[in-house]
Amino acid sequence: MMVGAAGVMYVATRIPLPQQIVTSQVSVITYADGSTMTKIGAENRTDVPLSKVPKHVQDAVLAAEDRGYWTEPGISYRGVLRAVYNNLRGRDVQGGSTITQQYVKNAYLTQERTFSRKFKEIAIAVKLDRQYSKEQILEWYLNTIYYGRGAYGVEAAAETYFKKPVSKLSVAEGAVLASSIRSPALYDPQTHTSTAKARWQFVIDGMVKQGWLQPAIAAKLRYPRVAPKTTVQLNQVAGPAGHVVDQVKDELARLGFDESLLNREGLRVQTTIDRRAEDAASNAVKEVFAGQPTNLRQALVAVDPQTGAVRAYYGGASGGGFDYAQAWRPPGSSFKPYVLATALEQSLRQDTGVSVYSTYDGTSPRTFDGVVVHNSEGTQCPNCTVLQAMKRSINTVFYDMAIQVGPGNVAAMAHRLGVADKQPNGQPSLQYKGTTDGSIGIGRYEVRPIDQAVGFATLANGGTARPSYFVQSVIDSAGHVLYRHSDTGRRVIDPRVANDVAYSMEPVAAASLDPLAGGRPSASKTGTQQYGETNYNSDVWMVGFTPQISAAVWVGSDTPSPLRNAAGRPLYGRGLPGQTWKLFLDAYLSGQPVQPLPDQTQVQGAPPLPTAVPTTPPATSPTPTPSPTPTGLPTPTVTPSPTGTPTPTGTPPATTGLPSPTGPPLPTARRTWIG
Repeated sequence: MMVGAAGVMYVATRIPLPQQIVTSQVSVITYADGSTMTKIGAENRTDVPLSKVPKHVQDAVLAAEDRGYWTEPGISYRGVLRAVYNNLRGRDVQGGSTITQQYVKNAYLTQERTFSRKFKEIAIAVKLDRQYSKEQILEWYLNTIYYGRGAYGVEAAAETYFKKPVSKLSVAEGAVLASSIRSPALYDPQTHTSTAKARWQFVIDGMVKQGWLQPAIAAKLRYPRVAPKTTVQLNQVAGPAGHVVDQVKDELARLGFDESLLNREGLRVQTTIDRRAEDAASNAVKEVFAGQPTNLRQALVAVDPQTGAVRAYYGGASGGGFDYAQAWRPPGSSFKPYVLATALEQSLRQDTGVSVYSTYDGTSPRTFDGVVVHNSEGTQCPNCTVLQAMKRSINTVFYDMAIQVGPGNVAAMAHRLGVADKQPNGQPSLQYKGTTDGSIGIGRYEVRPIDQAVGFATLANGGTARPSYFVQSVIDSAGHVLYRHSDTGRRVIDPRVANDVAYSMEPVAAASLDPLAGGRPSASKTGTQQYGETNYNSDVWMVGFTPQISAAVWVGSDTPSPLRNAAGRPLYGRGLPGQTWKLFLDAYLSGQPVQPLPDQTQVQGAPPLPTAVPTTPPATSPTPTPSPTPTGLPTPTVTPSPTGTPTPTGTPPATTGLPSPTGPPLPTARRTWIG
């Protein structure tokens, strides 16, 4: 019966001429309220004859997409059988498509995954293969396929990625273009470097396997330099919203809506971005950093704890360069809530007796496994309660706590709460050379700003995790809903643990001089990463939440270096990041009801009897020596042990540059850490 149906469709299907390609329709990406963020659809395309496309570029495309192209009948029988099987089981109709089928789908048909469309694709592909030469079909394909960055066709792609005509492309460069075809957004060399390089190697290996490239030549090839997306490309949004659009495209690609579909089919994509929140984020950065050194970089991500919806996203002012909201940088003391969550969970499960009222030795310095740990400004906190340690950011307490509960358990807790468990290069996060040590207790291992916003959102949501997302719905030009986000959330920690961690963080904003307007309650934590053996810092954070929103702010530079404000003084978490965080939350929450945070603890323990006031100043208001009083709050420091004592193997060296998607270089120089 299937064969008969295919035969009828073959006879009935008329082949449109290649010039009769479906007219592209403009797609619209909107804010959460339905107002337009940007429109996408214009094509950057220049056709070239196959004779102008080097043989090695043709071979690279075939190695990537269809290695049997020259001998197959225009279709993949295995793909056809898979489509039939999926249809019978009520699944989406999918199957490995030949280049001829891909051309037919892109040129003549819609992207719907239905049985009838699949058979129409097959019928046209077979007819094309019989009526036109392989060379002609390949030429049409190369001139119409989408390569990303708004480039349709191999000529436009060559100019976009390498600033040269396709006729001048090298073997390595041709393989870059070929590797992008499968999913241009997810294989973009700038935003997904490691996956792009892996796909490139797959193409090179395929060329060797097919006998199209000599192994000796392939062994000498290196991934070529690709033109950066530093200027506004066709269909790229100028300003901070440009990074939002990039994230939306990436998410759509993961959902099965490739970028060529977005550029052609007249879709309406509703995002989660609250226009008022996005404006508040941009305005906060502009106001706080007006007149500050131009080398400072910022990121701000805000997530709805109840849903995981990203409400504001700021990865940089231009929207076309590096997205700092995705940068992997050490979070310093802003990681300490994960350590406490681990300890409280073990208290509930193993009856360890730990609570926010438990006391630790918060004196400074202390030595752990050969590492000497210092508190900022020599702050002393003997018999220090966890509440005091969180408010005053006592390093020795949280380093000790991390060792007691197990550094690996702290990493697992952070992953459960929302920190990505893998870096873009595929390596596990929150470890170095397969090991995690006590330095995780003071935020030595790198995370991203979006990770911190999501992890704290889980605490704000009572321990129920909601993965962050940007795409609320996708509707086609006929009004049919193609996708609508749905997620019920997952309970990852006991609500009592989330309650007490939030409770411990409530005094921080006021102590850091960044309380929200009107006394609105918040739970927050500053973070600082010290630069080398200096009194300056390379990364500073403010992360916190109310029941309505969780926001993370990071400030740093492209290459880790001593950060200074306009007065030449060191930056701290409570300074520029804290001010940005406060301005954003005050603006976003203006007019919204004040919602309470936990007002009592739920994990075992009771408040201790009053103790004498510490004789050393708290870490939230130090008097630095000998430099003038800084404008920001330094948090505790951790220094390696004296010369001759090796650094634990699980402690990662400091980064020397802004992490690319492949991860930063790892120097051997020792560094001083600040929490």
